[in-house]
Amino acid sequence: MLGIILFGGMILLMLTGVPVVFAIGLAAVLGTFVIGASAPLIIIPSSMINGMDSFPLLAIPFFILAGELMNRGGIAERLIGFADSLVGHIRGGLGHATVLSNTMLAMDTGSALAQVAAIGRIMVPAMEKRGYDREYATALTCAASLIGPIIPPSITMVIYAVAAGASIGGLFLAGIVPGILIATSLMGYVYIRARLRNEKPAHEFSGREVLARGKDAILALLMPVIILGGIFAGIMTPTESAAVAVLYALLAGALVFRKLKWKDVYESLLNTGIVTAFIMLIVGVARIFSDLLASEAVPQQIVATMVNLTTSPFLMLLMVNALLLIVGALMDTTAAIIILTPVLLPIVATIGVDPMLFGIIMCINLVIGMATPPIGVALYLASEIGRVKLDRLIVAIWPMLLVLIGVLMVITYVPAIPLALPRYFGY
Repeated sequence: MLGIILFGGMILLMLTGVPVVFAIGLAAVLGTFVIGASAPLIIIPSSMINGMDSFPLLAIPFFILAGELMNRGGIAERLIGFADSLVGHIRGGLGHATVLSNTMLAMDTGSALAQVAAIGRIMVPAMEKRGYDREYATALTCAASLIGPIIPPSITMVIYAVAAGASIGGLFLAGIVPGILIATSLMGYVYIRARLRNEKPAHEFSGREVLARGKDAILALLMPVIILGGIFAGIMTPTESAAVAVLYALLAGALVFRKLKWKDVYESLLNTGIVTAFIMLIVGVARIFSDLLASEAVPQQIVATMVNLTTSPFLMLLMVNALLLIVGALMDTTAAIIILTPVLLPIVATIGVDPMLFGIIMCINLVIGMATPPIGVALYLASEIGRVKLDRLIVAIWPMLLVLIGVLMVITYVPAIPLALPRYFGY
């Protein structure tokens, strides 16, 4: 009964146009009143504080700030130039450069929206100038930006780790191979499309150009080495490495590239504060939601229901993936992770799915939702950045989303792919 009230109330409020965070919060308050004496109102602020009172969550504002500083400090332009020198000579050259630059920037930002903003403003006009459709250029930028929350450092992985009690370092390692697989699959799509359209390479390969562009981008490429190297060497926690990333981005942008001004630092801090406040508010209200579900044993009831439907691991994972794809298209990623992890993790545990593997499956599903209507925030931002009507952008991006779903299925049913690196390093 409580589960129906909570989920039904949330969906109903969202359908009436109430922002996701308030829809979750109001549904949770309604659920508290329904339970009555067994859940006094003090549970609302208590659950919110408990949800936000987590040391690993401190990594989120630091990673957001580091990404802001690197984007404003000229990092994106250097990575795009280096990517173009590496793959611009292949058919569909600038398309490959868009995917590759997103992959490299993902190692610095961990955010799809940051990458849409940083790379879209540069690559969409550049691709249009070289004869690509603006819709295709915008759609590719949006699809490739989804690599950001998969390859470490990933804000999405940090939130899942807190919700599931999993290792952030292990999840970071588990995201590397899937992120690369997504990038190569998108580049494969770009190449096939270019062959069918008989597109010619934009320029010939030049080793001298690669060296020159690589020299410009070396500081941006070293940042993930410092972050991940510090974590896996045991020198820093993920939170401490995020703070080091901020210092690194600040020094590189201000002293080396000389593009970062005091105004940029101020705006970066302001944007970081706004985004962090939004994320933490969602974490807080979603924690009320999940605590209420746990108090009435709703997750256990859902587990029993799904287990009664099928005992086949293949079908169980297929149902979980379908559910997450739908949820990702309708709900904010952070809220979905906080609410659904306690519900779905016990379900997949019954068929022996590793929590790290499930974390990758959940994150990829929900990240795909960021580029899927009707809620897809990355889709809306790309539409604005690329100045393309939303309906035309949706048509252009669907083939790329099918590629991403194909990669998701491979990762789901071949767990050795995401778990190889974590197992090698002892996670």
